[in-house]
Amino acid sequence: MSGFPFTIFSSMKYPFVALLLITTILCHSQTLTLELDGEQQGQVDRSLGLIVVHLANLDQYSDLSDYNEIEIGVDADTYRFDVVPTGLTYTQGYAVSTASTDYTLYFTELPLMSIQTREAIVDEPKVLGTLTYADDSLELTAYIGVELRGGSTLTVPKKTLDIEIWQDTLGEVSQDVQFGDLRSDDDWVLDALYNEPLRMRSFFAHQLWIDMHSLYFQDKEPNAKSGADVRYVELFLNGHYNGIYALSEQLDRKQMKLKSYKEGVRGELYKGITWGAPTYGQPPSYNNASREWAGYEMKYPKEDQATDWEAVFDFVDFVNNSSDEIFAEQIWSAFDYDNHLDYFIFLNVLRATDNTGKNIYLAKYNTDEPYFNVPWDLDGCLGTIWSGERENITDDILSNGLINRVIELNPNNYEETVSARWLGYRAGLLSTDNLLTNFQERFDYFTNNKIYEREALVYPNYGFEEESLTYMLGWVQNRMEYLDTYFRQLSSTEESQESRTLLLYPNPVNGSIHLKNHHLYLNKDFQIINDSGQIFLMGKIASDTIAIDTLSPGVYVLMLEGGQSRFVVE
Repeated sequence: MSGFPFTIFSSMKYPFVALLLITTILCHSQTLTLELDGEQQGQVDRSLGLIVVHLANLDQYSDLSDYNEIEIGVDADTYRFDVVPTGLTYTQGYAVSTASTDYTLYFTELPLMSIQTREAIVDEPKVLGTLTYADDSLELTAYIGVELRGGSTLTVPKKTLDIEIWQDTLGEVSQDVQFGDLRSDDDWVLDALYNEPLRMRSFFAHQLWIDMHSLYFQDKEPNAKSGADVRYVELFLNGHYNGIYALSEQLDRKQMKLKSYKEGVRGELYKGITWGAPTYGQPPSYNNASREWAGYEMKYPKEDQATDWEAVFDFVDFVNNSSDEIFAEQIWSAFDYDNHLDYFIFLNVLRATDNTGKNIYLAKYNTDEPYFNVPWDLDGCLGTIWSGERENITDDILSNGLINRVIELNPNNYEETVSARWLGYRAGLLSTDNLLTNFQERFDYFTNNKIYEREALVYPNYGFEEESLTYMLGWVQNRMEYLDTYFRQLSSTEESQESRTLLLYPNPVNGSIHLKNHHLYLNKDFQIINDSGQIFLMGKIASDTIAIDTLSPGVYVLMLEGGQSRFVVE
């Protein structure tokens, strides 16, 4: 992709006739009647009195001074403008009415999507539905199978959906469709963005990762992507306006072009679904009768092909239990060096607390190739956590067992390399001006084009106000200043090795925390306090583990002689 924030609004095309203009002259007056070219272009929420229309060539109606009346046909009804505007724009809502009912009409520059089902949408199996879609280059009507997607998000009113496009009502034959610059495929995610106060954090994060990172085998697989690309859409669900969504590609073998199963396992793909092996804790034994092991779910090979945990078990075991000499010598043949560099920076720029392990895909292109990381589910970042609540922490480093050991042993001069890469990103993609401009422009677009106004009609839990943007911009500035200091010190020979490696994992944590280099602190006093200085636990370091099962969810600080580390209890 060419960059962000708004790649979906560039290179407009007009392959369709967007509307039919009929001008009649009655009693020396002119009436402009707008008839939509297809049902995909306009949707009505009768309970809200809301109409949303997508027209690619709205700018041709910037001057309506010749007309005394304007009316538009949507969903078999005709709506008359109460006041004739000087021109049509995306930045205004228009009062329109039928003979008996008043509505507010908005024109949207975003793609417009509608889903209709007869059955309730549930968390498996997919139920039959009909999809309509309209953007500047595509108008589509198709059968779909649709189901709910997610974990905690299943409890919120605006739910994430998984859709598969079908050629028939039974779903026996699927249909690939390409939406804009996204890949051509039959399987899509509609991310509700409900817990994001500004509806932009995870969208930005997904695009940032694709801009930052290319797969090491990209020359062999030019169509492979390092993550899931996204585009905004506005969605109507069963006749009700559901707001703005991120239409997302699936993270699967096809997305990364991993080698397919052929008389044996070649490409591998594992989804981190909870803490454990994904954060490189000690690996328990595995059972090849199960598709889940130690926090991972096996996504590829498929269940009907093979289930074999040996390879990923051996890798996690290697990270934990290999000698320092063997680890330093072999880690970058076992794990892709560039991917590790970029992911460490990406993780900490966002401070994506759920993505140290739980929300990571671990992938392998082919047998005897290195593993690499792919992020997913990036809603808890940039100063908020997964619930949308603020967590104004900017002065810590997120890590896991693999990151900790790499920093401890510094194989292949890792510390200076990642520090140099940080400086390179700070000169361009991750410059503070670039980041702040990105968020400000996106906020202004959503505000000026009344997208926040429409969103607030159905989801008033967030006000989408300037204060939320001010908080995020301030958080980003503080975070980048802290990371500048961290990466500068990381490559400094004056910084002691002990202070650089005072790290705990996993983070967030549930049950117990683990210390790297715990031998440096054996028999030394520790305290666990909150931000107000209240002491919750205290004692002496006796091993590499501190039990914290008595702590309530929240943010705490582990105080040790010579250092401190902040962590989150879920």
